[in-house]
Amino acid sequence: MGIDHMDLLKHIKNNRTKQRSKKPLRHDAFNRISSIVKQYGLKQSFLDLFHTVEDQPTIKKVNISRVRMKTPLEIPLFSLVGEEEYHLTMSIIDKVDNPYLIFAHSPEEILSCKLLYRLNPELSPETLMRYHFESLILHEHAKQNRIKQSGNEKNG
Repeated sequence: MGIDHMDLLKHIKNNRTKQRSKKPLRHDAFNRISSIVKQYGLKQSFLDLFHTVEDQPTIKKVNISRVRMKTPLEIPLFSLVGEEEYHLTMSIIDKVDNPYLIFAHSPEEILSCKLLYRLNPELSPETLMRYHFESLILHEHAKQNRIKQSGNEKNG
């Protein structure tokens, strides 16, 4: 069983072409978070809010049908930050440390990352890009409440 020389060459050329094809430039967590830090003028005191959020993971009573869409965020290809902004950005990345962080568009979404990831670690990138984290958290809480209620009805 011989391999046709021309087929092999064609196969190699196709593989190399695929490898060289343009891939979209994706923003990494540093560029995204440093952009939020700069745009919102966040200071080191922002890190203190993480303790407040973690100590009180309660959700406000709001209208569940309210769905918030993401607000546009201007992200440069390469982030130029000062020393203070750099340290704050790295501290935020270290503190949150989950895959939802690269989808955050605001300081409140940064603060919501851990809770949302804990509620549902399997949300699709499309969902995370489109909807505000607050809406997703409310949806996850409503889903858990429905499951609890249906479990109580079965037991009761």
